[in-house]
Amino acid sequence: MTMPWGQLGKDGWLGGTHCVACLAPPAGSVLYHLFMCHQGGSAVYTRLLALDMCGVCLVNTLGALPIIHCTLACRPWLRPAALVGYTVLSGVAGWRALTAPSTSARLRAFGWQAAARLLVFGARGVGLGSGAPGSLPCYLRMDALALLGGLVNVARLPERWGPGRFDYWGNSHQIMHLLSVGSILQLHAGVVPDLLWAAHHACPPD
Repeated sequence: MTMPWGQLGKDGWLGGTHCVACLAPPAGSVLYHLFMCHQGGSAVYTRLLALDMCGVCLVNTLGALPIIHCTLACRPWLRPAALVGYTVLSGVAGWRALTAPSTSARLRAFGWQAAARLLVFGARGVGLGSGAPGSLPCYLRMDALALLGGLVNVARLPERWGPGRFDYWGNSHQIMHLLSVGSILQLHAGVVPDLLWAAHHACPPD
């Protein structure tokens, strides 16, 4: 509802991918937790976990496409290659995350995507990329919150310090979810002005 569809012009499809990216993780996670009371054994649990991981994969993949598109808006020869390259990289990362044997392995599976995004952020930061002036800090906070949430979840803090005290409230998984929501909000806060900037910006002649 906060997406200015009428002002995006030919980049409207990026608004759609952004909305899917923002909504996929909460949807997958809600379904995962809602049906955790099943009695179907490991086979059902594996499918539910895969659904949850698909949401994470989608936000990591589709969430970055508008960022790359706007960062390389004035480099039309490089932008398609970067978008395709990041999509292929995301496919590999997603498969590794879905087949990872542990929580820490799932976190590591998304490391290459994070490194690619940091490369894009760096290009924008040093003036090699473009975009709305206030979007880059939002993206940096986005990845910082996501990384912090993943590390807290893997480290099992604070329940590691007080077993049994955080079974219902304040455990690492809940903290991770709150940080993930904050990360998605930062993504949205950066992408909307970026897409508006791209829709009205005229690149200088070569």
